[in-house]
Amino acid sequence: MIVDAHAHMELPIPGVIPCPERQREPLGFMYAYQMVRFRNPLWRGEPPDALRAFIAAENQIRLSMGSKKNLLEKMNRAGIDRSVVLPVAPFSTSSSYLEQCADEPRLIPFSSIYPSDGWESELQKAMDSGCKGLKIHPILQRIPPEDSFYFNLLDMFRNYGRPIIAHTGEFNYFITPDPCSQYGDPLRFERLISAFPDVPFILGHSGLYYPQKAIELARRHESIYLETSFQPLKVVREALTVAGHDRVLFGSDWPESNQRYSVGIARKAAGGNRRLEEKLLGENILALIS
Repeated sequence: MIVDAHAHMELPIPGVIPCPERQREPLGFMYAYQMVRFRNPLWRGEPPDALRAFIAAENQIRLSMGSKKNLLEKMNRAGIDRSVVLPVAPFSTSSSYLEQCADEPRLIPFSSIYPSDGWESELQKAMDSGCKGLKIHPILQRIPPEDSFYFNLLDMFRNYGRPIIAHTGEFNYFITPDPCSQYGDPLRFERLISAFPDVPFILGHSGLYYPQKAIELARRHESIYLETSFQPLKVVREALTVAGHDRVLFGSDWPESNQRYSVGIARKAAGGNRRLEEKLLGENILALIS
C-alpha cells in the first residue's frame, strides 16, 4: 500500500486560475529540479531573486492543474494507492474536499480552518464528517505560527487524536516578494509544538530549503513527523536516522511535483529494507489517521 501523505486537489490561491484541462507539467525550473531528484548544486537555501519570480510563476501553473480527476490519473501512473488531500482555507475548504472524496475511497481528506465567526463549529463538523487530520499553512493563510489562533485551534483539535500537517519552508508563492514567506521557518513552530506534545505534528516538506531545521526539531520533539516532498535522497536518509523509521512519511505535494520522483527517492532511502519501505511509503501515515 503506497500512500502519499501530502497532495492537493484544487488550490485556487490568488493568481491561480484553475485549469484542470492542463495535463502536462511546465518544463521550467521545477521540472529540472525533479530531474536531478531535488539535489541542487547551484545554491543553498532559498533561490536567488533572479529566479524567484520564474519559480513562483511555474508553481502557479502547476497549481492550476489541481483537480480530483487529474490527481487520480497521476496516482495511477505513479502506482499510488491512496493520497491524503489537503485543503488550505479559505482558498479551498474542508466541506468541498469532503464532498469530492465521498465517492472515492482512494482519497483521504483533511480539514483546514480559517479564523472567522463560528470556526469552532466548522472544525467540529469537518472532523465529525470524516476528515482525518488538520492542515495549516501560515504563509498562504497570512497567520504567523506564533499567532493565538493556531493555539486556540489546536486546543480544540487535540480532542480528536488526529495529526496536523503544517507547511514548513520559506517559499514565495507569488510573483512579487512576499513578506509572509518567513512564516514557513520551521523553528517558528516550536512554541506551538511544545504546547501540544500530544498532537502528532507533521512538518510538510521537512522544512523545504532548510531541512536541517526540521530535522533538529524532530530530534528534540518525539511528536514531530517529517514529510519528504522536495527532499533529496541524502536528506531523507538523515531524517530516517534522526527521527527513526516510524516518524518519516512519503509525500509529494502534487500538483507542485510529480509523485513518481518522491516515490523513487523513498524507495532508495529504504535501501532494500522491505519493512522500512512499507513504513515509509504508507504504514506510518496510515497509523496516524487510523
